[in-house]
Amino acid sequence: MYQPSHQESEEGLIVTRCLRGEYTTWETMFHHYHPRLVSIIKVEMNCQCSTEQAEEIAASVWCSLCTKAYSRLRRYDPHAGRLLAYLAGLVRREIWKKRREEQHRRSRESRAARMEATTDEAGRGLIVQEFLDTLTRREREFCLSDLMKQSRHPGRSDVSSTNRWKLRSRILKKCQTFILENS
Repeated sequence: MYQPSHQESEEGLIVTRCLRGEYTTWETMFHHYHPRLVSIIKVEMNCQCSTEQAEEIAASVWCSLCTKAYSRLRRYDPHAGRLLAYLAGLVRREIWKKRREEQHRRSRESRAARMEATTDEAGRGLIVQEFLDTLTRREREFCLSDLMKQSRHPGRSDVSSTNRWKLRSRILKKCQTFILENS
């Protein structure tokens, strides 16, 4: 017949007393296991977390033991292993949960940033198109080819330097008017 070790029976007794609501036993258990739990968290996180982050994860583990009518604490079986090993399992689950939350947060932020960038680019394109619609056909061709350098034939040769200057001046004046009217 299986005989629990002294350590197992002592840990089982501590858990039983905590489940009965004995405050001093909770306090004893916390002071005994909490520093070890923080160390385990730092090791599990490959020392990539601060003490504050490790404390936050440990606090989540301690809270999980008390919630839902102590259901997590009730699941501890002294015959299955040591209490510290059980708490370490809860730590791993909590770290996994935090990492998943962080991945989801980053994913949401990336999607929002992409949507925002796409919206801004589309908005600018619409504004430029609205401005181009205010120009005559000749001004639009000159603006696209010479000023915006978007034509296949930049710097059209059939426009004299005087006409180039006049077209440029007219387009810039229309642009200023367009911007003032739309701001």
